[in-house]
Amino acid sequence: MIRFDTLTKTADYEVIAVFKTTVYDDTGFKYYLFVNAETEEEFQAYVDECKALSLYDTGVTAEYGDKLITLSTCEYSRTNGRFVVVAKKIAE
Repeated sequence: MIRFDTLTKTADYEVIAVFKTTVYDDTGFKYYLFVNAETEEEFQAYVDECKALSLYDTGVTAEYGDKLITLSTCEYSRTNGRFVVVAKKIAE
């Protein structure tokens, strides 16, 4: 679980996927381009790709309409690597 605090709110998130990828090349998953899905199919395609790349099965998935948070940091096992955690907001 991830707890995200801002000045005005606190929210909890469940991890749906944890994966490694690259940026600045054509082979890496461009997770950073996903902001808001305009269709259910677009959302599901994003979640499916995250789950396919995930290093392990968290037992959690997301459905269209869920709010997601993406945490990304540098990952040094490859050039321009990134370590990414994607989680969905738990309903209040």
